[in-house]
Amino acid sequence: MLHWLSIRNFVLVETLDLEFGSGFTVLTGETGAGKSILLDAIGLVLGDRFEARQLRVGTDRAEIAAGFTVAKSSPAQGWLAEHDLLDDDPHTLVLRRVLDAHGKSRAWINGHPAPLAQLAELGALLLELHGQHAHQSLSQSKAQRHWLDTFAGASPQAEAVRDAWNSWRAARQAFDDACRTQETLVAEHDRLTLCHDDLQALAMQEDEWAELSARQNQLAHAETLLSTARDGADLLSEGDAALLPQFHHLIQQLHDAGKYDPAFATLANHIDSAVIELAEAARTLREVARRVDLDPEALAATEARLTAIHDMARKYRVRPEALPALAADTAQALARLEQAADLAALEQAVADSERLYRDHAQKLSHRRRRAAHELAAAVTSGLAALAMPGGRFEVAVTPAAQPESHGLDHIEFGISAHPGQPLAPLAKVASGGELSRLALALLTVLAHSGSVPTLIFDEIDTGVGGAVGHAIGQRLRALGDEKQVLCVTHLPQVAACAHHHFQVSKEGDDTQVKTRLAVLDPATRVEEIARMLGGASVTTKTRAHAHELLEAAAS
Repeated sequence: MLHWLSIRNFVLVETLDLEFGSGFTVLTGETGAGKSILLDAIGLVLGDRFEARQLRVGTDRAEIAAGFTVAKSSPAQGWLAEHDLLDDDPHTLVLRRVLDAHGKSRAWINGHPAPLAQLAELGALLLELHGQHAHQSLSQSKAQRHWLDTFAGASPQAEAVRDAWNSWRAARQAFDDACRTQETLVAEHDRLTLCHDDLQALAMQEDEWAELSARQNQLAHAETLLSTARDGADLLSEGDAALLPQFHHLIQQLHDAGKYDPAFATLANHIDSAVIELAEAARTLREVARRVDLDPEALAATEARLTAIHDMARKYRVRPEALPALAADTAQALARLEQAADLAALEQAVADSERLYRDHAQKLSHRRRRAAHELAAAVTSGLAALAMPGGRFEVAVTPAAQPESHGLDHIEFGISAHPGQPLAPLAKVASGGELSRLALALLTVLAHSGSVPTLIFDEIDTGVGGAVGHAIGQRLRALGDEKQVLCVTHLPQVAACAHHHFQVSKEGDDTQVKTRLAVLDPATRVEEIARMLGGASVTTKTRAHAHELLEAAAS
């Protein structure tokens, strides 16, 4: 659950440190006091997009941090372990985000730098935030389908259906494209085949161009190489005036003289080292002379191969050394083209992908139909607790007009708000207050079946009156016995049902405005609920009414 929240220089907040408890907590305050700022801050630390205008005026950096208590073996703890982000205390989690005036931000999970995608992924396991307009989406088919799939635990199946749908659509597109472009494909196939045949016939190997060029250079200058090698060997060791025998004679003389003067012996040793190197050079020159190939036929064959490679490279406008890569690319392109031109294979791919899609979609439909009855019963029961006795909720799962990315079903929520009233689609019969209560009933049912430990409701009670507000408050209080629940509300009847109460206020003058937050004790809580009941004028009567609401909520 959310344990604490720290905010610095965010919108109207200069400094704010909050601690949250378990159960049901409400945040109240006059319109514009900054209640939504707290929810925005929580959203940002869980990966929401940041805008520079959210910085407090006159500052260039905002910082938001939140601490969570993570239950043992919870999905969030498993996620942290998988990403090697567990703290020394595995039940503790700290998220931090720093934002600057350029719209840039940095984030950390337990002190480790993290991308926003990871914050959002982890945040979805920690907290659900339901906005004040959640009830407005109830009349939309997409939202109804999402809520049913969530209740059914069918989100992975729905994703598999979407993937299969995309594969089916891609296969249909490939088949249609091939049918439309057969003439173009044939022409391209002929061009690639010619290129492929030419390159296969040439059979050029990797690095062959460089090796042939070096070989041709040697063969073309063989006489020069041979003459140089022989002359060098003669000069060093094999000619009448060869240097090595003369050096050997000199070394012997120096050694003899060294008997009388050690300097001559030292000089003899130096020259002896040089002679060793010269002898090695002489052996190398003799080896080169034996290796040099005076072979006009080999030279002609090498130059003919170089010419063939050069001509092929010029034909296909590439460098000679790039021909092996061109051969590989051409073979791959030809294989792809042959596959694309195989209408029978493409048509079979369409049939196979459609079969896979329908298999996934039918399994999803079965799961949806089974869950629809359970969801309808659970929400109908919840409506009675939200001052809609006799209200009835239904989830109709009927065949769609045609296959879609979301499956083969049309999902429609229906409601009968009063006994004896026939079921009808939500958009046609439900008032704003009824939609709010229905949304809360749905969210409550989903919360019971979900694993997310913290739920935040932002004015989910919009459009309802006092009596219904008390029923909503009681429902949220009961939900708070199982999960951590935070709620922004304007209804005193809802606020009175909370286990904890925060008051958000705004103070300042024309030059500076700040948002403040106070934790209310029993006495100040009476004053706040009295304000909510009576507006600017708090009287003895409104205080008495506030006492009554608090006593009724606690009973």
